[in-house]
Amino acid sequence: MATAAGVAAVLCLSCESAPTGRDRLLDAAAAIERLSSLAYEYAYEGTGSAAGSYTGRVRLLRAEGEPSIYWAELRPSPSWIPAPGAGEPPPGDAPGETPAEIPALIVSGGGDYVAARDEALARFSHGTVSGGSGHLVANAPFAVLSAFTDPQLFQAELASGLELVSRETIGGVLCDVLRGRTTEFGPAQVWWHIGVEDDLPRAFRWEADDGSGALAFEIRSILVDARLTPDQLAIRVDLLDSASEEVIDEDARRIEPGVPAPDWTLETEAGPPLRLSELRGDIVVLNFGASWCVPCRDLAAAYAAFRERWTAEGVRFLNLNAWESPEVPPEQTVRDWGIDAPLLLRAERIAYDYKLASVPALFVVDAAGDLALVRNPTLADPEAQAGELERTLRSLIDADR
Repeated sequence: MATAAGVAAVLCLSCESAPTGRDRLLDAAAAIERLSSLAYEYAYEGTGSAAGSYTGRVRLLRAEGEPSIYWAELRPSPSWIPAPGAGEPPPGDAPGETPAEIPALIVSGGGDYVAARDEALARFSHGTVSGGSGHLVANAPFAVLSAFTDPQLFQAELASGLELVSRETIGGVLCDVLRGRTTEFGPAQVWWHIGVEDDLPRAFRWEADDGSGALAFEIRSILVDARLTPDQLAIRVDLLDSASEEVIDEDARRIEPGVPAPDWTLETEAGPPLRLSELRGDIVVLNFGASWCVPCRDLAAAYAAFRERWTAEGVRFLNLNAWESPEVPPEQTVRDWGIDAPLLLRAERIAYDYKLASVPALFVVDAAGDLALVRNPTLADPEAQAGELERTLRSLIDADR
């Protein structure tokens, strides 16, 4: 009891009663509600289902009753392929490269209109969420802290009850550390770091109970109520150099049965890279997944019952591993799941081409190279998805006879 009282005294030096975790979370919600705009620099590190390593800047405008509009930089770009021999070093550690020189992905969104400029691909894409272009900002959560954009601030945390456990310094700012639990993305522990002086979030951590993923997000510097306008957060088409940068209207680009499957070249587990167009003449099943993805595992089990039979009829099954945790060897997971099919790595680099925002996803490419089945995301019932895949394959094979 004396120890608890001592901790309370440290946490609250000038108040009659020590604040609770709920008190501090409500303080943070109120501070965020008062914001009109902000700009910050961040660092994101995640593994498993939250895999990624990014740094960059974010600018954000808030308006009462309106979605927050943001501009966000992710460095390096998820599609970046470093020079041969450079490996995959952290930003700024590649020989001869500084963080400013490493290609970035710039995304702009918050409303119906969304845009993305990928320096690694020299490509600018824009469209609307309502028109099927929401995948352009699928990487935004790596940079844009949800607390600044969620219209129901800290709803899950307030329902679970966070406790005030300590104080730590983040980016030179003293913060109260709140710890609690959430089931929003499966059972997990969460930590929020709330600035003692300004009540604004400075860091967030999440760790899945089953070890399938973890992330740490830290704000390194922040500017409150920066003088920002919507024009400063938009990526304008008319200001781009169309001679050196491809401009694509994503609402007009369709990923649906009957259109050509986007071509790609990906690394294989062993041997030379594989290119999709080299398989022209075969029916190809593209199964996007990751080791941390439980629905991917369940789908693998559902497909296992008929994969061998369809392979004997000339169907090619490919497993495209995407958003994998760097420390996990996906080939071992594939073998554990009983999948006997080629494994292709770093498939998140072609996620844009297939309008992919998450896994699992399933595509079938016919012998002419056109899409015959598009499931992005897949059906919730693995058996129902397996049945649809079988019917699609049977239809294609019968049509070729």
